[in-house]
Amino acid sequence: MTVRGGTGSAAIVVGTGIVAALNFGKLPPALLALQAEFGLSLVQVSWMVSLFMFAGALFGIAGGAIADGFGPRRVMAAGLLAMGSASAAGAMASSPAVLFTSRAIESAGFLMAVLPGPALLRQCVPASQLRGWLGAWAAYMPAGMGLALVVTPWLMQAAGWRAAWWGTALAGIGWAAMIAFALPRAQPGTPAGSGAASATGSRPGAEAATGPGRAPLAANAWATVIRIGPWLLALCFLFYAGQFVGIFSFLPSVYADAGVAQSLGALLTALAVIANVAGNLAAGLLLQQGFQRHSLIAFAGASMALCAWIAFGTEAPFALRYAAIVVLSVVGGLIPGTLFATAPFYAPNPAAVSTTVGLMQQGSASGQILLPPVIAALAQYSGGWSSTWIATGVAAACTVAIAAAIRGHDSQRFARAVSASRSGGGAGGASG
Repeated sequence: MTVRGGTGSAAIVVGTGIVAALNFGKLPPALLALQAEFGLSLVQVSWMVSLFMFAGALFGIAGGAIADGFGPRRVMAAGLLAMGSASAAGAMASSPAVLFTSRAIESAGFLMAVLPGPALLRQCVPASQLRGWLGAWAAYMPAGMGLALVVTPWLMQAAGWRAAWWGTALAGIGWAAMIAFALPRAQPGTPAGSGAASATGSRPGAEAATGPGRAPLAANAWATVIRIGPWLLALCFLFYAGQFVGIFSFLPSVYADAGVAQSLGALLTALAVIANVAGNLAAGLLLQQGFQRHSLIAFAGASMALCAWIAFGTEAPFALRYAAIVVLSVVGGLIPGTLFATAPFYAPNPAAVSTTVGLMQQGSASGQILLPPVIAALAQYSGGWSSTWIATGVAAACTVAIAAAIRGHDSQRFARAVSASRSGGGAGGASG
């Protein structure tokens, strides 16, 4: 079965990710207000940030298998409804327990809302447009997070932090209704994944369709975890996301050193986060033009290491250090854009695309939980944030090494596809 809704439906799918990411970006500007109203310690309030990642870190591949098993459209709408309801409960919270519980439900809803995205896009658009739309999908987190970072302080000034929670509640429930009524239902009789069925090519890493059909949840999960391709994507996402969150978590140190006001620093951070969207979109376009995925990942990893060193490891003027952060954000965006564009083709079959994305999300969430504490520990040991670039540089080196592994994996997939084609056995060997 496949959804054939064209660019309008694809835009609704991408919009879902942005609406979901609003819930991630609304929290940082409100941390101090929540800490004051509920009497929370700094450690307690920091757990609210981590809670949003735990569902992805623990249940990413399971959530992806559920999305594949029960239908991506249905699961995406349910995730938005869960997020919207939890955000409304948080807006009415009178105790820390309710606030923390609502945040945990938001985390689970977020996972349900975003995991089906690439699978739905594969169904909505033809193969010739797929990479571009997957690059756009990769921009959902910086776009939604950046928008929330800009809007939340304004809402708080006008009506308090609860206004931001009510805003994301209405956005989530409203977008779920749009999916239910505006996103076309699956039509019976069409092979799954046909939107990308002709995504083949003559270079290493050329994509090929796999057979139709929907496998059981456990079968999809097992087929995904026994293949090296999805694991390469997950590990690459782990090291990228850990770098990105670690750098932007400690970016205020750069502003403090330069004497920049807190309000201006918040705006500069939001703009730098939004700049990541340009890299996400560029990845899809560059892949569409024939650039190799491993080249984009290696270039981005090396560039992020250099920019982090300029921003944290030098005493350059503030303007240059901030420019390095913006460049890091833009160029770094090539990595998630490339990973999401690759996921449908590294999936073991079209019915396991969300499962593969779930494993990627598990890697991303794990990196966001694990690497920032390492950066903080290194800063505490060395007595300052100037050592941040060392930890992120190691992570960047790991992404470059993974890019080399992806190159080898694509070469093997291409060789298997050529061999299968010559023997008349189809292109199934290219899907691993």
